[in-house]
Amino acid sequence: MNEIRPIKLIFKYESFNEGYSFSLKWEDKGLIIKQLSKNQSQNSNQNQNQIIEHDQNQNHNQNQSINQSLNHNQNEQKIIPSNEEWEDFWYYLDEIKIWDWYEDYRVTCRDSCVEDDEWEVDIVFGDIKVESHGANSYPPTFREFLKAIEELTGILIEFIQQD
Repeated sequence: MNEIRPIKLIFKYESFNEGYSFSLKWEDKGLIIKQLSKNQSQNSNQNQNQIIEHDQNQNHNQNQSINQSLNHNQNEQKIIPSNEEWEDFWYYLDEIKIWDWYEDYRVTCRDSCVEDDEWEVDIVFGDIKVESHGANSYPPTFREFLKAIEELTGILIEFIQQD
C-alpha cells in the first residue's frame, strides 16, 4: 500500500479581531490541533488535551478520548485519522485544486473584508506540495479546504469572513 499520510501538513488560521486561532500540524504520526477562542478563554474549564484514534468504521461523533487535562485557555488535541479518512482528504484536495493555489493572498482592507485575518497552508504529500498564505484574502476554494480539514479532524473551524 502506498503511503497515505503527509510528509508535512501545517495549517494555521487566525482572526485577531475575533480572538480566534486554529492550528493543525502533522507530528508523531498524528495531527496536533490547537484551537483558541474568546469563549474558551472566558471558561478555561472547557479546555482539554485529547488523543483521538479513528477506526475506519468509526465516525467522528464516536471518537474515544484517551487522555484529558487542562491546558491554559487552549484546546489541544492529537488526532490519528484512519486510512479511509486520509484517502478522502487527499481526493478532496485534488478536487478543489489546492495544489494550484498562489503562494500569497493579501489585500489591504477598507470596508470590504474582515481585517486582521491571517492564514497559512503548507502541505507536502508524496511529490506534490502547496505553500500558500494570506491576510484578509483567500483562494476561491478556501471554504472547501476548511470543510476538508473539518471532515478529517471532526472539529468545526470558526471561519469569519464577510461576503
